[in-house]
Amino acid sequence: MAHSLEGRVPFLDLKMIELGQRIPAHLKLAGDPLVEKWILRKAFEDLLPSEIVWRTKEQFDEGSGTVDLLTQMLAKGMSEEEAQTYRQKHPEARLRSAEECYYHQIFMDVFEQPESILANVARWSERPV
Repeated sequence: MAHSLEGRVPFLDLKMIELGQRIPAHLKLAGDPLVEKWILRKAFEDLLPSEIVWRTKEQFDEGSGTVDLLTQMLAKGMSEEEAQTYRQKHPEARLRSAEECYYHQIFMDVFEQPESILANVARWSERPV
């Protein structure tokens, strides 16, 4: 909000969720090859460019382009060699990339007793390194 940006999640509106639950599954995943959100894409086919309507699904951070930006920025914070050394010092963390090592390092520096927090941290997605 400080930068005049506001995230909106229209598909979490309760009426929208109710509508989505009434749509038969075969209309949500259809086509050959199978396409997610098929009926939604069809609904906007004449309103948006084809490359937007039919693009493949990506995680939000990848689709927004922030992954490439973060990779460039984090390379300045920790090199692959530094990450390898850091990873060896913290095998319990199962750090998969220089990016994760850098975040972990920041986290460890900020919190005096991080163990209780780390015990509750889950891995939400196993992304390829």
